[in-house]
Amino acid sequence: PLHDETEITLAHGDEVEEHTCFCVHARVLRARSKVYIHEVMKGDGKINNGGASRRQRFALACAALVAGSMCVSGARAAQSVQDVNTAGLERFQLHGSGTTNPSKLIWYAMDLLEERARSFVRMTYRSVGSGTGETDWNTDAADFASTDYGLSSIVSGGTVNDYLQLPFQIGAIGIFHTVPGYGSAELKISACTLAKIYTGAITMWNDADIKADTGITLPAEKIHVVFRSDGSSSTYGLKGYLNAGCNTVYTGTVSSSSFSSLLSGDAYHGVQGSDGVRREIAARAYSIGYLDAGHGHADDLAEFSLKNTEGEWLVTKEGNPAGITSADIPSVVTTAVQTAYTGASFSGDLTGASFNLFNKAGSGVWPICAFTYLHVRKVYSSAETAALVRAFVSFILSDEIQAAVSNFYFFPLDTTFLASVRTAASTGITAAATVTDWTFETSTIAATATSMGAKTFSKKRQAYVDYALEILGHDVASLQTSVATLEEESHDAPSLKPLTGLAAVDFVMSFAALIIGSIALHKARSNGRIGGGMSNYVVGP
Repeated sequence: PLHDETEITLAHGDEVEEHTCFCVHARVLRARSKVYIHEVMKGDGKINNGGASRRQRFALACAALVAGSMCVSGARAAQSVQDVNTAGLERFQLHGSGTTNPSKLIWYAMDLLEERARSFVRMTYRSVGSGTGETDWNTDAADFASTDYGLSSIVSGGTVNDYLQLPFQIGAIGIFHTVPGYGSAELKISACTLAKIYTGAITMWNDADIKADTGITLPAEKIHVVFRSDGSSSTYGLKGYLNAGCNTVYTGTVSSSSFSSLLSGDAYHGVQGSDGVRREIAARAYSIGYLDAGHGHADDLAEFSLKNTEGEWLVTKEGNPAGITSADIPSVVTTAVQTAYTGASFSGDLTGASFNLFNKAGSGVWPICAFTYLHVRKVYSSAETAALVRAFVSFILSDEIQAAVSNFYFFPLDTTFLASVRTAASTGITAAATVTDWTFETSTIAATATSMGAKTFSKKRQAYVDYALEILGHDVASLQTSVATLEEESHDAPSLKPLTGLAAVDFVMSFAALIIGSIALHKARSNGRIGGGMSNYVVGP
Protein backbone atom coordinates (compact mmCIF):
# COMPACT_ATOMS: atom_id res chain seq x y z
CA PRO A 1 0.00 0.00 0.00
CA LEU A 2 1.07 3.59 -0.66
CA HIS A 3 1.50 6.03 2.21
CA ASP A 4 1.30 9.77 1.55
CA GLU A 5 3.77 12.46 2.57
CA THR A 6 6.75 10.11 2.94
CA GLU A 7 10.07 10.40 1.14
CA ILE A 8 11.41 7.17 -0.37
CA THR A 9 14.69 5.81 -1.71
CA LEU A 10 14.45 2.76 -3.99
CA ALA A 11 17.23 0.70 -5.51
CA HIS A 12 17.34 0.01 -9.25
CA GLY A 13 15.01 -2.88 -10.05
CA ASP A 14 12.55 -2.29 -7.21
CA GLU A 15 8.90 -2.53 -8.17
CA VAL A 16 5.52 -1.15 -7.09
CA GLU A 17 1.96 -2.23 -7.59
CA GLU A 18 0.64 -2.98 -11.06
CA HIS A 19 -1.13 -0.15 -12.94
CA THR A 20 0.22 2.51 -10.56
CA CYS A 21 1.19 5.66 -12.48
CA PHE A 22 3.81 8.00 -11.06
CA CYS A 23 4.83 11.49 -11.97
CA VAL A 24 8.53 11.76 -11.33
CA HIS A 25 10.29 14.90 -10.19
CA ALA A 26 13.64 13.24 -10.06
CA ARG A 27 17.18 14.05 -9.32
CA VAL A 28 18.90 10.92 -10.52
CA LEU A 29 22.19 9.80 -9.03
CA ARG A 30 23.71 6.88 -10.94
CA ALA A 31 26.49 4.76 -9.53
CA ARG A 32 27.89 1.72 -11.31
CA SER A 33 25.24 -0.70 -10.13
CA LYS A 34 22.37 1.31 -8.63
CA VAL A 35 19.97 4.06 -9.61
CA TYR A 36 18.30 6.05 -6.82
CA ILE A 37 15.14 8.12 -7.23
CA HIS A 38 14.41 11.05 -4.95
CA GLU A 39 11.03 12.77 -4.58
CA VAL A 40 8.83 10.24 -6.37
CA MET A 41 5.34 11.71 -6.45
CA LYS A 42 2.01 9.99 -7.03
CA GLY A 43 -0.40 11.43 -9.57
CA ASP A 44 -2.10 13.53 -6.89
CA GLY A 45 1.16 15.40 -6.28
CA LYS A 46 1.85 13.92 -2.86
CA ILE A 47 5.12 12.28 -2.01
CA ASN A 48 4.69 8.56 -1.42
CA ASN A 49 6.45 5.64 0.16
CA GLY A 50 6.05 2.72 -2.20
CA GLY A 51 6.90 -0.05 0.27
CA ALA A 52 8.42 -1.56 -2.84
CA SER A 53 8.56 -5.32 -3.18
CA ARG A 54 10.68 -7.08 -5.79
CA ARG A 55 7.84 -9.55 -6.25
CA GLN A 56 5.38 -6.92 -7.47
CA ARG A 57 4.82 -6.51 -11.15
CA PHE A 58 5.22 -2.89 -12.16
CA ALA A 59 8.85 -1.89 -12.67
CA LEU A 60 9.59 1.50 -11.17
CA ALA A 61 13.12 1.09 -12.51
CA CYS A 62 11.73 2.11 -15.89
CA ALA A 63 10.94 5.51 -14.42
CA ALA A 64 14.38 5.92 -12.92
CA LEU A 65 15.87 7.74 -15.88
CA VAL A 66 13.01 10.16 -16.51
CA ALA A 67 13.87 13.83 -16.21
CA GLY A 68 11.57 16.69 -15.34
CA SER A 69 7.90 15.88 -14.73
CA MET A 70 6.18 13.22 -16.83
CA CYS A 71 3.78 10.34 -16.23
CA VAL A 72 5.14 6.86 -16.99
CA SER A 73 3.46 3.47 -17.16
CA GLY A 74 6.43 1.13 -17.34
CA ALA A 75 7.83 2.51 -20.61
CA ARG A 76 11.60 2.69 -20.73
CA ALA A 77 13.07 6.19 -20.80
CA ALA A 78 14.25 7.27 -24.24
CA GLN A 79 17.39 9.10 -23.16
CA SER A 80 19.86 9.18 -20.32
CA VAL A 81 19.57 11.93 -17.74
CA GLN A 82 22.57 14.04 -16.74
CA ASP A 83 23.00 15.46 -13.23
CA VAL A 84 24.41 18.99 -13.45
CA ASN A 85 22.54 20.55 -10.52
CA THR A 86 25.51 20.78 -8.17
CA ALA A 87 28.67 22.52 -9.38
CA GLY A 88 31.69 20.30 -8.86
CA LEU A 89 29.55 17.16 -8.49
CA GLU A 90 28.36 16.82 -12.08
CA ARG A 91 27.56 13.30 -13.28
CA PHE A 92 27.11 12.26 -16.91
CA GLN A 93 26.13 9.00 -18.58
CA LEU A 94 25.77 7.59 -22.09
CA HIS A 95 24.53 4.15 -23.12
CA GLY A 96 24.34 2.30 -26.42
CA SER A 97 24.08 -1.20 -27.87
CA GLY A 98 24.52 -3.06 -31.13
CA THR A 99 26.93 -4.97 -33.34
CA THR A 100 29.74 -6.98 -31.79
CA ASN A 101 32.22 -6.05 -34.51
CA PRO A 102 33.26 -2.57 -33.26
CA SER A 103 32.70 -3.33 -29.57
CA LYS A 104 36.40 -3.31 -28.65
CA LEU A 105 36.97 -0.01 -30.45
CA ILE A 106 33.92 1.58 -28.81
CA TRP A 107 34.97 0.32 -25.36
CA TYR A 108 38.46 1.68 -25.98
CA ALA A 109 37.12 5.12 -26.93
CA MET A 110 34.74 5.19 -23.95
CA ASP A 111 37.55 4.18 -21.62
CA LEU A 112 39.69 7.07 -22.80
CA LEU A 113 36.87 9.60 -22.44
CA GLU A 114 36.03 8.41 -18.93
CA GLU A 115 39.60 8.84 -17.72
CA ARG A 116 40.10 12.20 -19.48
CA ALA A 117 37.03 13.80 -17.90
CA ARG A 118 37.22 15.73 -14.64
CA SER A 119 33.56 15.02 -13.95
CA PHE A 120 32.14 11.58 -13.26
CA VAL A 121 31.40 10.16 -16.72
CA ARG A 122 29.94 6.68 -17.17
CA MET A 123 29.65 5.18 -20.67
CA THR A 124 28.53 1.68 -21.63
CA TYR A 125 28.04 -0.31 -24.82
CA ARG A 126 26.22 -3.65 -24.91
CA SER A 127 27.80 -5.94 -27.51
CA VAL A 128 24.64 -7.82 -28.50
CA GLY A 129 24.61 -7.97 -32.31
CA SER A 130 23.19 -5.59 -34.88
CA GLY A 131 19.72 -7.16 -34.72
CA THR A 132 19.32 -6.54 -30.99
CA GLY A 133 20.90 -3.12 -31.33
CA GLU A 134 18.37 -2.25 -34.02
CA THR A 135 15.53 -3.41 -31.74
CA ASP A 136 16.90 -1.36 -28.83
CA TRP A 137 17.11 1.65 -31.09
CA ASN A 138 13.64 1.25 -32.55
CA THR A 139 12.15 0.97 -29.06
CA ASP A 140 14.01 4.06 -27.77
CA ALA A 141 16.02 2.04 -25.27
CA ALA A 142 19.44 3.62 -25.94
CA ASP A 143 21.16 6.97 -26.47
CA PHE A 144 22.78 5.55 -29.61
CA ALA A 145 23.02 2.29 -31.51
CA SER A 146 25.57 0.68 -33.81
CA THR A 147 24.96 -1.70 -36.71
CA ASP A 148 26.91 -2.89 -39.74
CA TYR A 149 24.05 -2.15 -42.11
CA GLY A 150 21.89 0.87 -42.87
CA LEU A 151 18.45 1.11 -41.29
CA SER A 152 15.13 2.18 -42.73
CA SER A 153 13.70 5.62 -42.00
CA ILE A 154 10.80 4.40 -39.87
CA VAL A 155 11.39 4.24 -36.13
CA SER A 156 9.25 3.96 -33.02
CA GLY A 157 5.98 5.87 -33.40
CA GLY A 158 6.31 6.06 -37.16
CA THR A 159 8.50 9.19 -37.10
CA VAL A 160 10.47 9.56 -40.32
CA ASN A 161 14.07 10.71 -40.71
CA ASP A 162 14.60 11.78 -37.10
CA TYR A 163 18.06 10.25 -36.73
CA LEU A 164 21.47 10.24 -38.38
CA GLN A 165 23.31 7.15 -39.62
CA LEU A 166 27.03 7.90 -39.50
CA PRO A 167 29.60 5.44 -40.94
CA PHE A 168 32.85 5.36 -38.96
CA GLN A 169 34.75 2.29 -40.23
CA ILE A 170 34.77 -0.34 -42.98
CA GLY A 171 34.78 -4.08 -42.43
CA ALA A 172 34.94 -7.21 -44.55
CA ILE A 173 33.19 -10.54 -43.98
CA GLY A 174 35.37 -13.57 -44.66
CA ILE A 175 34.37 -17.21 -45.24
CA PHE A 176 36.53 -19.51 -43.10
CA HIS A 177 36.95 -23.28 -42.88
CA THR A 178 38.78 -26.06 -41.09
CA VAL A 179 39.27 -28.58 -43.90
CA PRO A 180 42.48 -30.36 -42.77
CA GLY A 181 45.51 -29.78 -44.97
CA TYR A 182 44.33 -26.58 -46.66
CA GLY A 183 45.33 -23.05 -45.65
CA SER A 184 44.08 -19.61 -46.59
CA ALA A 185 43.41 -19.05 -50.31
CA GLU A 186 44.05 -22.70 -51.19
CA LEU A 187 40.34 -23.38 -51.64
CA LYS A 188 37.87 -21.38 -53.74
CA ILE A 189 34.11 -21.16 -53.33
CA SER A 190 31.52 -19.45 -55.53
CA ALA A 191 28.49 -17.49 -54.37
CA CYS A 192 26.11 -20.18 -55.66
CA THR A 193 27.95 -23.01 -53.92
CA LEU A 194 27.97 -21.01 -50.70
CA ALA A 195 24.24 -20.32 -51.12
CA LYS A 196 23.57 -24.05 -51.50
CA ILE A 197 25.53 -24.79 -48.31
CA TYR A 198 23.60 -22.15 -46.34
CA THR A 199 20.25 -23.35 -47.63
CA GLY A 200 21.00 -27.00 -46.87
CA ALA A 201 21.28 -28.16 -50.50
CA ILE A 202 24.97 -29.15 -50.22
CA THR A 203 25.95 -31.18 -47.16
CA MET A 204 29.21 -33.01 -48.06
CA TRP A 205 32.70 -31.70 -48.79
CA ASN A 206 33.09 -33.98 -51.82
CA ASP A 207 30.07 -32.44 -53.54
CA ALA A 208 30.50 -31.90 -57.31
CA ASP A 209 29.88 -28.13 -57.02
CA ILE A 210 32.67 -27.75 -54.47
CA LYS A 211 34.99 -29.78 -56.72
CA ALA A 212 34.08 -27.52 -59.66
CA ASP A 213 35.05 -24.44 -57.63
CA THR A 214 38.23 -25.78 -56.05
CA GLY A 215 39.46 -28.19 -58.72
CA ILE A 216 40.03 -30.64 -55.85
CA THR A 217 38.06 -33.66 -54.66
CA LEU A 218 37.76 -33.13 -50.93
CA PRO A 219 37.09 -35.95 -48.42
CA ALA A 220 33.61 -37.45 -48.14
CA GLU A 221 33.03 -35.67 -44.85
CA LYS A 222 29.92 -33.93 -43.60
CA ILE A 223 30.03 -30.11 -43.77
CA HIS A 224 29.59 -28.56 -40.32
CA VAL A 225 27.90 -25.24 -41.00
CA VAL A 226 28.44 -22.49 -38.39
CA PHE A 227 26.11 -19.50 -38.34
CA ARG A 228 24.95 -16.73 -36.05
CA SER A 229 21.91 -17.66 -33.97
CA ASP A 230 21.31 -14.04 -32.92
CA GLY A 231 20.46 -11.07 -35.11
CA SER A 232 23.75 -10.25 -36.81
CA SER A 233 25.20 -7.80 -39.29
CA SER A 234 27.55 -10.58 -40.45
CA THR A 235 24.48 -12.60 -41.41
CA TYR A 236 23.04 -9.52 -43.10
CA GLY A 237 26.26 -9.14 -45.10
CA LEU A 238 26.39 -12.79 -46.16
CA LYS A 239 22.73 -12.72 -47.23
CA GLY A 240 23.38 -9.50 -49.15
CA TYR A 241 26.28 -11.14 -50.98
CA LEU A 242 24.28 -14.30 -51.77
CA ASN A 243 21.34 -12.22 -52.97
CA ALA A 244 23.57 -10.10 -55.19
CA GLY A 245 25.75 -12.97 -56.41
CA CYS A 246 23.30 -15.89 -56.76
CA ASN A 247 19.67 -14.91 -56.29
CA THR A 248 18.55 -17.98 -58.25
CA VAL A 249 19.65 -20.14 -55.30
CA TYR A 250 19.33 -17.78 -52.36
CA THR A 251 15.79 -16.45 -52.71
CA GLY A 252 15.33 -15.20 -49.15
CA THR A 253 15.30 -11.63 -47.92
CA VAL A 254 18.40 -9.69 -46.95
CA SER A 255 18.12 -9.35 -43.19
CA SER A 256 20.03 -9.84 -39.96
CA SER A 257 17.83 -12.74 -38.85
CA SER A 258 19.43 -16.15 -38.33
CA PHE A 259 19.73 -18.94 -40.91
CA SER A 260 18.13 -21.24 -38.30
CA SER A 261 14.84 -21.44 -40.23
CA LEU A 262 16.75 -22.95 -43.19
CA LEU A 263 19.21 -25.16 -41.33
CA SER A 264 18.47 -27.92 -38.84
CA GLY A 265 20.27 -31.07 -37.79
CA ASP A 266 23.46 -32.11 -36.04
CA ALA A 267 25.68 -30.61 -38.75
CA TYR A 268 24.36 -27.08 -38.24
CA HIS A 269 25.68 -25.02 -35.36
CA GLY A 270 24.09 -21.71 -34.36
CA VAL A 271 26.17 -19.60 -31.96
CA GLN A 272 26.02 -16.10 -30.54
CA GLY A 273 28.50 -13.36 -31.38
CA SER A 274 31.57 -13.19 -33.59
CA ASP A 275 33.65 -14.71 -30.79
CA GLY A 276 31.26 -17.67 -30.68
CA VAL A 277 31.63 -18.19 -34.44
CA ARG A 278 35.42 -18.14 -34.47
CA ARG A 279 35.60 -20.52 -31.50
CA GLU A 280 33.09 -22.94 -33.04
CA ILE A 281 34.92 -23.03 -36.38
CA ALA A 282 38.30 -23.58 -34.73
CA ALA A 283 36.98 -26.33 -32.44
CA ARG A 284 35.45 -28.54 -35.15
CA ALA A 285 37.15 -30.09 -38.20
CA TYR A 286 35.42 -29.77 -41.58
CA SER A 287 33.56 -26.62 -40.54
CA ILE A 288 32.62 -23.55 -42.56
CA GLY A 289 31.52 -20.22 -41.14
CA TYR A 290 31.48 -16.46 -41.66
CA LEU A 291 32.67 -13.57 -39.52
CA ASP A 292 34.51 -10.28 -39.76
CA ALA A 293 37.72 -11.10 -41.58
CA GLY A 294 40.19 -9.50 -39.20
CA HIS A 295 39.15 -11.59 -36.23
CA GLY A 296 39.23 -14.74 -38.35
CA HIS A 297 42.81 -14.02 -39.34
CA ALA A 298 43.74 -13.16 -35.74
CA ASP A 299 42.81 -16.76 -34.90
CA ASP A 300 44.75 -18.00 -37.96
CA LEU A 301 41.65 -19.59 -39.49
CA ALA A 302 41.91 -20.71 -43.13
CA GLU A 303 39.99 -18.47 -45.54
CA PHE A 304 38.19 -19.34 -48.76
CA SER A 305 38.93 -17.12 -51.76
CA LEU A 306 35.87 -15.49 -53.34
CA LYS A 307 35.27 -14.19 -56.85
CA ASN A 308 34.29 -10.52 -57.29
CA THR A 309 32.29 -8.92 -60.09
CA GLU A 310 35.47 -8.50 -62.17
CA GLY A 311 36.07 -12.26 -62.14
CA GLU A 312 39.05 -11.94 -59.78
CA TRP A 313 39.61 -14.53 -57.06
CA LEU A 314 40.57 -12.66 -53.88
CA VAL A 315 41.17 -13.09 -50.16
CA THR A 316 41.08 -10.57 -47.34
CA LYS A 317 44.31 -11.92 -45.82
CA GLU A 318 47.28 -9.72 -46.62
CA GLY A 319 50.39 -10.86 -48.48
CA ASN A 320 48.77 -12.60 -51.48
CA PRO A 321 48.69 -16.06 -49.82
CA ALA A 322 48.94 -19.09 -52.13
CA GLY A 323 49.34 -16.68 -55.04
CA ILE A 324 45.81 -15.29 -54.63
CA THR A 325 45.53 -11.50 -54.70
CA SER A 326 44.77 -9.74 -51.43
CA ALA A 327 41.68 -7.52 -51.72
CA ASP A 328 41.86 -3.75 -51.43
CA ILE A 329 39.10 -3.35 -48.82
CA PRO A 330 38.83 0.49 -48.65
CA SER A 331 38.44 0.71 -52.46
CA VAL A 332 34.86 -0.53 -52.08
CA VAL A 333 33.86 2.98 -51.00
CA THR A 334 33.65 4.50 -54.48
CA THR A 335 32.80 8.07 -55.39
CA ALA A 336 29.28 6.89 -56.25
CA VAL A 337 28.84 5.43 -52.75
CA GLN A 338 30.07 8.61 -51.10
CA THR A 339 27.76 10.73 -53.27
CA ALA A 340 24.78 8.56 -52.29
CA TYR A 341 25.41 9.21 -48.59
CA THR A 342 26.03 12.93 -48.86
CA GLY A 343 22.98 13.25 -51.10
CA ALA A 344 20.87 11.55 -48.43
CA SER A 345 22.44 13.74 -45.70
CA PHE A 346 23.29 10.54 -43.81
CA SER A 347 19.66 10.00 -42.81
CA GLY A 348 16.46 8.45 -44.09
CA ASP A 349 16.24 4.95 -45.53
CA LEU A 350 19.81 3.68 -46.09
CA THR A 351 18.92 0.08 -46.93
CA GLY A 352 19.07 0.36 -50.73
CA ALA A 353 21.70 -0.90 -53.16
CA SER A 354 23.25 2.58 -53.43
CA PHE A 355 24.30 2.40 -49.79
CA ASN A 356 25.36 -1.21 -49.21
CA LEU A 357 28.80 -2.58 -50.07
CA PHE A 358 27.86 -5.97 -51.54
CA ASN A 359 29.31 -7.15 -54.87
CA LYS A 360 30.48 -3.69 -55.89
CA ALA A 361 32.33 -3.31 -59.18
CA GLY A 362 36.05 -2.60 -59.37
CA SER A 363 39.38 -4.36 -59.54
CA GLY A 364 40.53 -5.66 -56.17
CA VAL A 365 37.15 -4.98 -54.52
CA TRP A 366 36.11 -7.55 -51.92
CA PRO A 367 32.49 -8.66 -52.48
CA ILE A 368 31.27 -8.68 -48.84
CA CYS A 369 32.05 -5.37 -47.19
CA ALA A 370 30.06 -3.14 -44.84
CA PHE A 371 30.19 0.18 -43.05
CA THR A 372 29.78 0.23 -39.30
CA TYR A 373 27.37 2.99 -38.27
CA LEU A 374 26.57 5.07 -35.24
CA HIS A 375 22.83 5.82 -35.14
CA VAL A 376 22.07 9.01 -33.20
CA ARG A 377 19.05 11.27 -32.85
CA LYS A 378 18.89 14.56 -34.66
CA VAL A 379 17.20 16.15 -31.65
CA TYR A 380 17.65 15.15 -28.00
CA SER A 381 15.12 16.43 -25.47
CA SER A 382 17.90 16.52 -22.86
CA ALA A 383 20.30 19.27 -23.90
CA GLU A 384 23.13 17.82 -21.79
CA THR A 385 22.66 14.38 -23.36
CA ALA A 386 22.82 15.98 -26.82
CA ALA A 387 26.11 17.63 -25.88
CA LEU A 388 27.59 14.36 -24.61
CA VAL A 389 26.45 12.45 -27.71
CA ARG A 390 28.01 15.13 -29.92
CA ALA A 391 31.28 14.82 -28.01
CA PHE A 392 31.27 11.01 -28.20
CA VAL A 393 30.58 10.97 -31.95
CA SER A 394 33.22 13.62 -32.50
CA PHE A 395 35.76 11.46 -30.68
CA ILE A 396 34.88 8.32 -32.66
CA LEU A 397 35.44 10.34 -35.85
CA SER A 398 38.62 12.00 -34.56
CA ASP A 399 42.06 11.38 -36.03
CA GLU A 400 43.07 9.62 -32.79
CA ILE A 401 40.34 6.96 -32.92
CA GLN A 402 40.38 6.61 -36.71
CA ALA A 403 44.11 5.85 -36.41
CA ALA A 404 43.25 3.09 -33.91
CA VAL A 405 40.61 1.41 -36.11
CA SER A 406 43.15 -0.85 -37.84
CA ASN A 407 44.33 -2.14 -34.44
CA PHE A 408 40.91 -3.78 -34.15
CA TYR A 409 41.08 -5.41 -37.63
CA PHE A 410 38.92 -2.88 -39.48
CA PHE A 411 39.62 -0.03 -41.90
CA PRO A 412 39.23 3.72 -41.29
CA LEU A 413 37.35 6.05 -43.62
CA ASP A 414 39.32 7.97 -46.23
CA THR A 415 39.87 11.66 -45.48
CA THR A 416 37.32 12.97 -47.99
CA PHE A 417 34.45 10.80 -46.82
CA LEU A 418 35.43 11.27 -43.18
CA ALA A 419 35.15 15.05 -43.59
CA SER A 420 31.58 14.63 -44.91
CA VAL A 421 30.59 12.43 -41.97
CA ARG A 422 32.11 14.89 -39.49
CA THR A 423 30.13 17.75 -41.02
CA ALA A 424 26.89 15.78 -40.81
CA ALA A 425 27.54 14.97 -37.15
CA SER A 426 28.56 18.46 -36.08
CA THR A 427 25.58 20.15 -37.72
CA GLY A 428 22.96 17.43 -37.41
CA ILE A 429 22.88 16.60 -33.68
CA THR A 430 20.92 19.29 -31.84
CA ALA A 431 19.27 19.84 -28.47
CA ALA A 432 15.87 21.11 -27.41
CA ALA A 433 17.58 23.87 -25.42
CA THR A 434 20.82 25.84 -25.47
CA VAL A 435 23.72 23.96 -23.91
CA THR A 436 27.48 24.36 -23.48
CA ASP A 437 29.35 21.81 -25.55
CA TRP A 438 32.15 19.60 -24.29
CA THR A 439 35.66 20.62 -25.33
CA PHE A 440 38.76 18.56 -26.06
CA GLU A 441 42.26 19.42 -24.90
CA THR A 442 45.06 17.63 -26.74
CA SER A 443 48.50 16.85 -25.35
CA THR A 444 50.04 19.74 -27.31
CA ILE A 445 47.41 22.45 -26.84
CA ALA A 446 48.15 25.24 -24.36
CA ALA A 447 45.99 25.26 -21.24
CA THR A 448 42.94 27.54 -21.36
CA ALA A 449 40.31 28.78 -18.92
CA THR A 450 38.19 25.70 -19.67
CA SER A 451 40.96 23.11 -19.31
CA MET A 452 39.93 22.24 -15.75
CA GLY A 453 36.24 22.64 -16.51
CA ALA A 454 33.56 20.07 -15.75
CA LYS A 455 32.97 19.49 -19.48
CA THR A 456 36.50 19.15 -20.83
CA PHE A 457 38.08 15.91 -22.02
CA SER A 458 41.81 16.44 -21.57
CA LYS A 459 44.47 14.16 -23.00
CA LYS A 460 46.75 15.53 -20.30
CA ARG A 461 44.58 13.79 -17.73
CA GLN A 462 45.53 10.10 -17.85
CA ALA A 463 45.72 6.96 -15.72
CA TYR A 464 48.85 5.11 -14.69
CA VAL A 465 47.45 1.87 -16.11
CA ASP A 466 47.92 3.18 -19.65
CA TYR A 467 51.59 3.97 -19.03
CA ALA A 468 52.18 0.57 -17.39
CA LEU A 469 50.49 -1.34 -20.22
CA GLU A 470 52.52 0.60 -22.78
CA ILE A 471 55.75 -0.44 -21.04
CA LEU A 472 54.61 -4.07 -20.84
CA GLY A 473 53.69 -3.99 -24.52
CA HIS A 474 57.14 -2.69 -25.46
CA ASP A 475 58.75 -5.44 -23.37
CA VAL A 476 56.76 -8.15 -25.15
CA ALA A 477 57.59 -6.68 -28.56
CA SER A 478 61.27 -6.64 -27.66
CA LEU A 479 61.13 -10.29 -26.57
CA GLN A 480 59.37 -11.25 -29.79
CA THR A 481 62.17 -9.64 -31.78
CA SER A 482 64.82 -11.40 -29.70
CA VAL A 483 63.21 -14.82 -30.11
CA ALA A 484 62.83 -14.31 -33.86
CA THR A 485 66.50 -13.29 -34.15
CA LEU A 486 67.69 -16.32 -32.18
CA GLU A 487 65.53 -18.66 -34.25
CA GLU A 488 67.05 -17.27 -37.45
CA GLU A 489 70.60 -17.57 -36.11
CA SER A 490 70.00 -21.11 -34.83
CA HIS A 491 69.43 -22.33 -38.38
CA ASP A 492 73.08 -21.61 -39.12
CA ALA A 493 74.43 -22.45 -35.67
CA PRO A 494 72.78 -25.53 -34.07
CA SER A 495 74.60 -24.85 -30.78
CA LEU A 496 72.35 -21.82 -30.31
CA LYS A 497 69.15 -23.90 -30.30
CA PRO A 498 69.11 -24.30 -26.50
CA LEU A 499 69.24 -20.51 -26.22
CA THR A 500 66.25 -20.28 -28.55
CA GLY A 501 64.32 -22.58 -26.24
CA LEU A 502 65.25 -20.50 -23.21
CA ALA A 503 64.23 -17.33 -25.03
CA ALA A 504 60.90 -18.89 -25.91
CA VAL A 505 60.33 -19.83 -22.25
CA ASP A 506 61.29 -16.27 -21.26
CA PHE A 507 58.79 -14.94 -23.78
CA VAL A 508 55.97 -17.16 -22.48
CA MET A 509 56.68 -16.19 -18.86
CA SER A 510 56.80 -12.51 -19.76
CA PHE A 511 53.57 -12.79 -21.69
CA ALA A 512 51.94 -14.46 -18.69
CA ALA A 513 53.20 -11.60 -16.54
CA LEU A 514 51.66 -9.17 -19.03
CA ILE A 515 48.27 -10.86 -18.70
CA ILE A 516 48.42 -10.99 -14.90
CA GLY A 517 49.61 -7.40 -14.72
CA SER A 518 46.87 -6.26 -17.08
CA ILE A 519 44.19 -7.92 -14.96
CA ALA A 520 45.56 -6.32 -11.79
CA LEU A 521 45.77 -2.91 -13.39
CA HIS A 522 42.28 -3.26 -14.82
CA LYS A 523 40.96 -4.04 -11.33
CA ALA A 524 42.79 -1.03 -9.94
CA ARG A 525 41.31 1.17 -12.66
CA SER A 526 37.79 -0.15 -12.05
CA ASN A 527 38.06 0.30 -8.30
CA GLY A 528 39.40 3.80 -8.74
CA ARG A 529 36.50 4.82 -10.93
CA ILE A 530 33.67 3.77 -8.67
CA GLY A 531 32.53 7.04 -7.17
CA GLY A 532 34.76 9.11 -9.43
CA GLY A 533 38.31 8.06 -8.61
CA MET A 534 41.37 10.32 -8.86
CA SER A 535 43.39 11.63 -11.75
CA ASN A 536 46.43 13.76 -12.38
CA TYR A 537 46.27 16.65 -14.82
CA VAL A 538 49.76 16.95 -16.38
CA VAL A 539 50.49 20.43 -17.72
CA GLY A 540 54.25 20.83 -17.61
CA PRO A 541 57.62 19.63 -16.29
